[in-house]
Amino acid sequence: MNIKVQNVKTDWTLMPSGVTWLFVGQPKSGKTTAASKWSEKGADGVLIIDTESGTDWCEDANVIHCNSINIPFQSEVKDGVKLPVTKKVNGKDIPVPIPPEERGFYCRTGKDKGKPMPVYSMVEILNWLRKEWDKLPYDTIVIDTISAVNEWIERIVQTELGINAMGEGSWGSDWALARKKNVDIMVRLQQLMKKYAGNLIINAHSKSTMVTDGKAQLSPDLPRGLSASLVAKADVIGYTTVNKDGSIYEISFKSYDERTIGSRLKPLAQKTLPLEYQAIKDEIVNYKKESE
Repeated sequence: MNIKVQNVKTDWTLMPSGVTWLFVGQPKSGKTTAASKWSEKGADGVLIIDTESGTDWCEDANVIHCNSINIPFQSEVKDGVKLPVTKKVNGKDIPVPIPPEERGFYCRTGKDKGKPMPVYSMVEILNWLRKEWDKLPYDTIVIDTISAVNEWIERIVQTELGINAMGEGSWGSDWALARKKNVDIMVRLQQLMKKYAGNLIINAHSKSTMVTDGKAQLSPDLPRGLSASLVAKADVIGYTTVNKDGSIYEISFKSYDERTIGSRLKPLAQKTLPLEYQAIKDEIVNYKKESE
C-alpha cells in the first residue's frame, strides 16, 4: 500500500470547512442568531441542537430540541415499586422509550403554540445524525449551549457515583468523569463534521469577567478541565459582545494569556469583526490580497 503525504497549502480565497468554532459570550450577545446562519446557504445550511429552548424567536432557524443526554424510558408503579416498562424483542425484555411528543414540553410560539413539542436526547440525535447526515441539506451543526449539556452530565455523574454535589467525588473522580462524557459527545460531533467537511459551532456562556493585574480574564463558564479540553479541540474561539443599545454585535479573536480566545485561521487572528458569517468570510477570502 502506498501512503500519500500531503503538503499543506492553504487557499485563503476559499472559506475553510471542517472547522470547529467555539463562541463564548454573555447571554443575549448574539451567539445563537449568528450561528443559525453560519453557512454559505444561510439558515438553510444550519442545524441547531437547542439545549436551552433559546431558538424560539430565531427566525428561519432549523432546530432540534434536546433536553437530556440519555433516552428517557417509560416506567410504571407496581405494589409501590417503580419499574421500567419493557417489551419483548428477540426474546429479550427491552425498555420502552417515552415518545418524543410525550416528554412534557410544549411549543411556545408559532402555529403549534400550546401543543406538545417533540424533544430528544443527545444519544438519539447523535445516532440519527450519523445515520442520515449524507441525506440532509445541512453543512453546519450548532450546540446551543454546551453549558446546559454539562449540567445534564453532572447530574448523571452524581447519580452514578452516589454523591449529592460535584466536588464530593474522591480524588476529583466526579470532575474527571463529567469532563470525559462531555468531551466524548463533542468529539463524536467533531469527527462527523470533519468527515463530511462540515462545521461545528459550540456556544458557551462566558464567566463573569474578572480583572486580575489590570487584565480581563475571559473563559467559558464551565469547569476548568472541561473548558481547557474544549478550547484545545476548537480551531477558532471567539468572544461575542453587544454594545449598550444593542445595535452592534461583534466577535473578538484577540488572544493573550488571560483570555482563552484565539484562532488557528491566520486571517482571523487578533481581529475584532462584526458577528456575522459574511463578515468573517470576507476577512478570510481577502486575506491574501491584503497581505501581498
